[in-house]
Amino acid sequence: MNDLRFAEYFLFTQQSLATFEKCPLKFKKRYLENLKWENFPSEEIKKRLELGNNFHLLAYRYFLGIDTGLSESTEGFNQLNRWMKSLENKFKKEDNLKYLPEYKVRMTKGIFRLEANFDLLIVDGDKLEIWDWKTQSKESSQPQRKAKAEKYKRSLQTMVYLFVLKEQSERITGREIKCEDIRMCYWQPDPPEVLMDIRYSDELHDAYREILKDKIKGILQYDFSSFDKALYEKNCKYCEFNWFCNNQRIDFNEIEKDDDFLDELEWEDIEELT
Repeated sequence: MNDLRFAEYFLFTQQSLATFEKCPLKFKKRYLENLKWENFPSEEIKKRLELGNNFHLLAYRYFLGIDTGLSESTEGFNQLNRWMKSLENKFKKEDNLKYLPEYKVRMTKGIFRLEANFDLLIVDGDKLEIWDWKTQSKESSQPQRKAKAEKYKRSLQTMVYLFVLKEQSERITGREIKCEDIRMCYWQPDPPEVLMDIRYSDELHDAYREILKDKIKGILQYDFSSFDKALYEKNCKYCEFNWFCNNQRIDFNEIEKDDDFLDELEWEDIEELT
């Protein structure tokens, strides 16, 4: 069997890089063997994620300038309506800006085979802004918000998105954009808040280049026959392959109590699983 890691069409995403860090075997089964599990996650978690997915769809339509289709008959209408009002208040569309919702950017340059999926990319002349929606967040204390902001700043999502955007900026805008003219914001609609605003720089770009290069090299050089389950078992209780590895079912009640896990779990992850 061919090893997909080395196929030219195999692109690394934030999700696949993060999955390898959590468990190389999970990465292998999910991305190389393409195994799916229809019973993951639980129906309750699926409903919460579907609500977030519907918000992404409504936001996509809003920025395209078409009817969102939101009505009182829409499942989860009250919450979606609140979220959309927050979005419309935050982003009053301006004619001089270019809005690119649900925008996918890919790059292949040597070892860097990367894909980034932006919830929203705003082109403002020589400036670029990435906006990422976080719909699983809850009200929290100031220390909790600060800790979460730092987590977003250090995340693989931030690294992949900013690095790929800078590298591909000329293809998007027709001219090269300076690092200092690129920013990324994490935003939640309820309560409406910018969770983190990251201003890019040449220093960050160089740092992200080395970090991502090392992570991709680590995946390409990894020998799956040497996998040691004991090193990664702390993640087993959340894993869709827990039954395969440990003959144990996932405790969905524990998952639903873990706000950090739910905050990290976006609909894109679930689409990869089911």
